[in-house]
Amino acid sequence: MEHLRDRFLAARAAVQNQGPLIHSLTSPIAINDCANVVLALGAKPIMAEHPKEVAGIARMAQALTVSLANITDARAESIMIAGHEKAAVIDGVGVTCSPLRMELARKFIRECRPAVIKGNVSEIRAIAGADFHAAGIDVGQKDAVTREDRASQLQMGELMSRYAAHTHAVVMASGEVDIIAAADGKTIYYAENGSADMARVTGTGCMLTCVIGTYLSVTDPLTASALAAVTLGIAGELADASHGLGTYHIGLIDALSAMTDDQLIQNMKIRCECR
Repeated sequence: MEHLRDRFLAARAAVQNQGPLIHSLTSPIAINDCANVVLALGAKPIMAEHPKEVAGIARMAQALTVSLANITDARAESIMIAGHEKAAVIDGVGVTCSPLRMELARKFIRECRPAVIKGNVSEIRAIAGADFHAAGIDVGQKDAVTREDRASQLQMGELMSRYAAHTHAVVMASGEVDIIAAADGKTIYYAENGSADMARVTGTGCMLTCVIGTYLSVTDPLTASALAAVTLGIAGELADASHGLGTYHIGLIDALSAMTDDQLIQNMKIRCECR
């Protein structure tokens, strides 16, 4: 994993040295947190979503992220416009419970060819055309992949590898174990950092999407996705929930902004399966 560690450190340094502009079309529920997460990593956020300006801003930015959370007519239009201008990270929030979002996700993937397709396990299963058991916008219990169940990890990794090879995109399923399949389907990362408290704070999934986008601005999609998984996961572990979720929410961003290279390397829990 030494080569992966070197790529992680190079990407972190590049973001901090270059301060790339990250264009995020995301839910207003999470927009402030997403902007602060991008800033915490050393990049610059812009959250413009009007259909008449997104094309130019997407071209100007070094990376683009789009989320299907809390979708509106204007945001749906802007997502497609921006996606034709810049390779993107798409977060398939809610595709399991909304035909509108599923149709938009599949259209975006087909026409815009994103660099990274991200969602929880149920959402990725649904987008890939597999059976799923979602609970609203949350992963269904029957779909969940746990740290203890290595068989479910491998099974999900196999499904994702096939879909990644089909779409030529990195595919990432977030959860207790974050699974990241390379675009050629030949490499899969399993990242086990994180805290259960993260699921109790609104918007952490959208934050992860923006962390991926931030690192995508300076490195390849597979490295960006794996680095994002361990970075936000470690921040979730370092933040203290003992004083309540409000404090934990702030602590999560504090941990991101203060994280050192040594903390990242010493705390990351990630393994690779290569084919």
